Amino acid sequence: MPLNERIRTFLRLEGLFKQTDHFAEQDNEWNNRAELNCLLDVFAISSRADLKSEITKEIDRHTKSLAFFSQNPNVDSEKLRTSIEKLNELSMTLLTTAGRIDQRVSQIDLLKCLTQRNSIPGGSCDFDLPGYHFWLNKPLQERREQLQYWSENLVPIKKSINLLLGYIRSSGSPASKIAACGVYQQSLGDHQSVQLIRVTLDKNSPYFSEISGGKHRFTVRFMSLRDTERPAQTSDDVDFSLTICQL
Repeated sequence: MPLNERIRTFLRLEGLFKQTDHFAEQDNEWNNRAELNCLLDVFAISSRADLKSEITKEIDRHTKSLAFFSQNPNVDSEKLRTSIEKLNELSMTLLTTAGRIDQRVSQIDLLKCLTQRNSIPGGSCDFDLPGYHFWLNKPLQERREQLQYWSENLVPIKKSINLLLGYIRSSGSPASKIAACGVYQQSLGDHQSVQLIRVTLDKNSPYFSEISGGKHRFTVRFMSLRDTERPAQTSDDVDFSLTICQL
């Protein structure tokens, strides 16, 4: 569970990038459809926030946090130096990328029409968007090259988000916990730098977790999924792994 809007946005983008990569593995009409829809979602998120600025701020925060550890003799100085160099390189790439992230695609009529029609269930049929279906029937290589061109500005965004979330996730150590009667609560005290709370269950567990909370306290409830009724909190004690990520 992300504890601030910035990390929430990063996680959403990470999920979309994973879907895009999955659909790009096999070129056919249906995969190209799904890949393009994911890209449009990425651009929609990017247009609602100054994403480059948010990523740059997070990179700067990480760089300062990592630099603090350089005084610790128990830290691998070479690994730390490499990590800081990667962050600085990505920051420079973002700063030298001119214009908005979606600038390349924001004026393309085909993509604007597709975005509008996607808000309607089944709204991208051939009779709704004949130009889109003409594009889908172009040679595979031509479609692939165009998809790569449209998404080129997203490459440094994707690299930055993957690196930042990787550092955040690795900043915490998993601890074994028990949720008595299906609920667990914990105070975060003054740890303002906590950004992510991770709950891990055995893959065969009959429960899933719902996490709620804010900067100072969070609650984990373990729920049972039922076919015809709303999910219900279990009354059983549940063993799970908790990781509090702060950097």
